[in-house]
Amino acid sequence: MKRLIAPVLLTAYFILSAALTPATAQTEQRTWDQGPLTWGDFTLMPAAGAEPSLLQYELGYAPVHDTIDGILSHYYLATACMIPGSSWVSANHRTPELLRYHQVVFDMLEVERRTLQRALNTADEPRAFQNILYAASDRLNTRIAGFRSRTHDGADTTDLAAFEQQVRHELALLPATYRPAYTPHPFGYSAYFSLGADCPFGTMGGDFKPGFAIGYGFDFTWKRHLFNIEGIMSHHEARKQLALYSDGQESQALHNFTDGQAYLLANYNIGYGLLLIDNTHIQLAPLAALSIRQLSTLRNQADRFSYTRLEPAIGLMFRHHFWQQNPFPHYSALFGSRRIAERNRLSLHSKVMLSYTSFPRIEGSPAGLCLMAHVGIAFGGRYLIVD
Repeated sequence: MKRLIAPVLLTAYFILSAALTPATAQTEQRTWDQGPLTWGDFTLMPAAGAEPSLLQYELGYAPVHDTIDGILSHYYLATACMIPGSSWVSANHRTPELLRYHQVVFDMLEVERRTLQRALNTADEPRAFQNILYAASDRLNTRIAGFRSRTHDGADTTDLAAFEQQVRHELALLPATYRPAYTPHPFGYSAYFSLGADCPFGTMGGDFKPGFAIGYGFDFTWKRHLFNIEGIMSHHEARKQLALYSDGQESQALHNFTDGQAYLLANYNIGYGLLLIDNTHIQLAPLAALSIRQLSTLRNQADRFSYTRLEPAIGLMFRHHFWQQNPFPHYSALFGSRRIAERNRLSLHSKVMLSYTSFPRIEGSPAGLCLMAHVGIAFGGRYLIVD
């Protein structure tokens, strides 16, 4: 038995005697799920003086990038195959008993592939895979060596049926294929940045012009509940001459707004939403928020001021996840013994908020509704339990 080791793929050779013939180019692969072996799978012509037969196989693993439920997923699959172009049998040794013997070896290879897959699924990270592969190879080599010894390299068929029964029983207990199944965990998160407009109505609309706004915020979800913290800064201009009073008395006016003068309206929202739609592609949630509104201006030092109000707001949030991926799953102390993946997302984020705003200390006590419409980009993720 000889074993050659590559960084990812381990190639093992099984022959029926101590002599080893150099392997030829591997032109094709024969997997176990293609059915039982036939002598037609041994396609290499034996060299003069070569051993009666040779079965070459490979055992290894490979990264897979697969689309599952429309999302690019990353995981690893165990691989095993026979190499017909490097395997042979002499014409005068093509007996049913010898073919049964090679089939048992091929079945042992498949058992080890399925066992290796289970080990890969329970490994914490890909860096451990190489050692797992070495252990699988050693296990397989030891088992085949025992099989060869008990059957005298296939010449003694007394125990062949017992080996066949044992290997078939093991195959029945191990899953033949693997493809991750993802179950969303209740916890998710995201951050976003958006641009938009803040448009006042009512008497406020008569006093202040619509303004450009910049928004940023963070979301946390638990099941269908959404918790939102955000800040929105909008830049407005006064439409006419206004005065700001200290206590509502005209004689105590502190500052004047002149036509065309700019001011800043800052909104700090703490909100709650219920996700009416939350699937792999779309999120839609109505929101209710409490908004801290701060009206301020930065002119010369003597004219600076800040005026804060606490106001209610309602709105609607919509997101379309245009890019998603599930990285390699791993174990996390956060989820105990559960194997998890973190679904990364980039989303088109849009939000409409309607709030009631009033400024009783400003001349004429402007009040009314403010409509904020924003479009931006959100990035975040959701934890998934992997089976």
